[in-house]
Amino acid sequence: MSLSSTSAEPGHGSVRVAAAVGVAIAVLVPLTVLFAQVWSSTGSARSFTADERRGVAYLAPLTRLLSASTEAQSAAVRGRTVDAAAVRSAVAAVDEVDARLGRTLRTSERWNDVRQLVQQRLTVPSWQPPTAYTQYSDVNTKLLALTRTVGDNSRLVLDPAIDAYYVMNASLLRIPEVLVDSGRYADLSVLFPTGGNDAARAQLAAARNRIATDETDLSDGLLKAFAQTDSSRLAPALTRQLDDFRSAVDAVAPSTSLLAPVPERSVTDLIANQDALQQATLGLQQASLTALDELLADRAGAQTRTRVIAIAAAAAGLLVAGWLAGLVWRWAPARPPRRRDDLDDDEPVAPYRPANGTPVPVRPERSGGARAAR
Repeated sequence: MSLSSTSAEPGHGSVRVAAAVGVAIAVLVPLTVLFAQVWSSTGSARSFTADERRGVAYLAPLTRLLSASTEAQSAAVRGRTVDAAAVRSAVAAVDEVDARLGRTLRTSERWNDVRQLVQQRLTVPSWQPPTAYTQYSDVNTKLLALTRTVGDNSRLVLDPAIDAYYVMNASLLRIPEVLVDSGRYADLSVLFPTGGNDAARAQLAAARNRIATDETDLSDGLLKAFAQTDSSRLAPALTRQLDDFRSAVDAVAPSTSLLAPVPERSVTDLIANQDALQQATLGLQQASLTALDELLADRAGAQTRTRVIAIAAAAAGLLVAGWLAGLVWRWAPARPPRRRDDLDDDEPVAPYRPANGTPVPVRPERSGGARAAR
């Protein structure tokens, strides 16, 4: 065998390496692509869900402050002492949640503005009823705007699931509006016990019909959520509170028609009905936010499980790739089969035996890539 053939021999052992590496790559490349896609999508989904849960956490104390401010407005309009301690306690709760989540939800600047307004209102010992209505109504409008900011920046308003979306619709969009409008309706009724002028009657009718419209939208949405959810806990958690809320709304604003006259009732009865509606609304809000957070927590758990499964699948894929590469290494030839054209001139060739039986030595000879005997 020639020197060139001897020196090339070790290179033939790389066939096994190349085959093993090829098999490993064929298994690992698609596995890596799929794992990266799953990891990226679940990462985005986990971030989305975490933002939503921050929004839910912020809404709970913010709704309590909105209720306290509405009650302060009603007390001031009726000439009663405002429960400043309750308002300050609610402000402190929002301070705490904003300190934790305000930077992420980008609410701190707006909250500081609202906080100053609330503090200013509390420094005035008494108001003239119309002035009290105007001043506290401005605070409540800004609190509603802050509520919507929380919903936008936490991406709660973009929730893709039907059940969570309609629970969000109730707790973020409808319940705060009902709290404010029911307070305004009762306070306007106190300010204008006989209906007042045309402008006052228009404000009363508008507030009453907003309450009824929001109740209808909220109820229809929650019923859709109950029908579409996979959670066995959602309907039992909200049914009783929803029934109490609907009954309380019917007592305050039974008509959804803008042309319907203001229901005739005494101011005392209306105030009692309004207080019952406030309590029922707060009860539904607490239950809705708890149920919404549970839905989001279940979703976050499913996203975590998907990631765990992806990691397990990737690990199994690595093992399979290693096993297949080992099999190929074991069974693949050490070197490729050699062709006759690859033989060197110095290698012996079996002698040619003619018909008479006398061997005739022959040597391979290259001529234009072909071999001839001589």
